[in-house]
Amino acid sequence: MKGICCLLIFALAATQCFGLYEADSKVVKLTKDNFKTLVLESNEPWLVEFYAPWCGHCKALAPEYNKAAKALDGIVHIGALDMTTDGEAGQPYGVNGYPTIKYFGVNKGDPIAYEGERKRNAIVDYLLDKAREFALNRLGVEIKPEPSNDDTKVVVLTDANFDEQVLTSQEAWFVEFYAPWCGHCKQLQPEWNKLSHQADIPIAKVDATVQTELAKRFNIESYPTIYFFPAGNKQNTHKKYEGERNAAALLKYIKEQKPVDGQSQKAGSDVVNIKSDESLNEVCKQLCVLGFLPADKVEQEDAVQVLKKTALSLTGRANVGWFVGEKFDDFEAELNVIGEGYPQVVVLDLSAKKHYRFRRQLTVENLNEFVKGVIKKTETGQSFSNLPKLNAQKTDL
Repeated sequence: MKGICCLLIFALAATQCFGLYEADSKVVKLTKDNFKTLVLESNEPWLVEFYAPWCGHCKALAPEYNKAAKALDGIVHIGALDMTTDGEAGQPYGVNGYPTIKYFGVNKGDPIAYEGERKRNAIVDYLLDKAREFALNRLGVEIKPEPSNDDTKVVVLTDANFDEQVLTSQEAWFVEFYAPWCGHCKQLQPEWNKLSHQADIPIAKVDATVQTELAKRFNIESYPTIYFFPAGNKQNTHKKYEGERNAAALLKYIKEQKPVDGQSQKAGSDVVNIKSDESLNEVCKQLCVLGFLPADKVEQEDAVQVLKKTALSLTGRANVGWFVGEKFDDFEAELNVIGEGYPQVVVLDLSAKKHYRFRRQLTVENLNEFVKGVIKKTETGQSFSNLPKLNAQKTDL
């Protein structure tokens, strides 16, 4: 009788739970018998976890996966397949470790590996993006692919260039210290690459197994370790990032950061009418935006307003100043501005010893975009040795 009771209890438990997921979970139980019908022959997107019940990482994922499935119920199908009982269904998809997660979208024969963070928010964000792509595909809209791992703007930092690139710059930097063998670093890589296309500050990485001096200097004991270096003074002001490791969360964190000291708060908060070498040197300490404006007061004021609005958006990253055009001919000639009419704008990067000519219509949006390009080093500039001196200004204007 006791044995029969045990069997009944076991049978009851089996009907209420399968593998890591309860029977009432929104995670669909996939098997070798239903995988083809439910997933491969479906006209809807699926995210599938291939797992083993004994796997520690799978157990850690289960509550997050459950909550993601509940949030996306009716939007995207989320399923799980136990490889210890139905492994033949997962064999064609290169399941070499657990958990392996694959997205089955438009082309069910070529699923995409999910390499993001194994947290509910990251999974939901990923699948909402994929659901949008899936819907647009049905409308016949061509989808622009996400940047691949090779399509990145991430700056590679070393022991040799770190101080010059990061610590002496006025702009903020976001830096990942990683190890090539680290699994969490590999999961972060596509998100970090994606962030490099979205952020308006430099996104960088340091191989801490090679750049050992930097690793020691910043007490890197685990991977990945991510530090935010704020704009302006960087002397012991960097902060460790502890949030979710997906592009959306990382970008939100960047936008939430504020200048941390008086110098960085002042930088970019005002527009200086430059009339001497002293005021020029005050404006151009690291990165500066210089406007050469018309003598006509109305046109001049319009341009000054654009510079002021730009200065507010560049707080902590660049100072802004302006001249009356043709007041300082020699200085303008050094920067290739003279003789081309006004207004003209030049961005000077003293740390890189380069100047950049702005050649678009003078609007806040255009100028902001250009300066961000200079900061991210996507614009082409001309080299100079030292900040040019102003000549004696003319008095007939």
